[in-house]
Amino acid sequence: MKKKTGIYLVIGIVGIALALSARLLLQDSLSDSQSGAMIGIGAGLFGYGIAKWCVALWGAKNPDLMKINEIEEKDERNQLIRNKAQAISGEVLNWLLMAGAWVCVFSTHPYGLFLLL
Repeated sequence: MKKKTGIYLVIGIVGIALALSARLLLQDSLSDSQSGAMIGIGAGLFGYGIAKWCVALWGAKNPDLMKINEIEEKDERNQLIRNKAQAISGEVLNWLLMAGAWVCVFSTHPYGLFLLL
């Protein structure tokens, strides 16, 4: 478990280093979009790494709660409920996306906005 915890911490540190280097060190040599992409990727890696690191530390301190959580996660009923909720939310998102596209088509918004959807 310590190896996983260390890997997550390294991912978080690499992410913040990537974001800071894009902002401070490579600002003159990168375009705005490249700098923004590096900052975004670095911030995402930082958030992922630190969150997983905190969960791993919490799991090491509370192994009984982690075992209960793992059992609930692998329960067939809970998996069925999660899959149904995922399918319904995906369908709602699809319909909202289509509605937004139709609003852009019939309004006077530029077509670039329509293509972003």
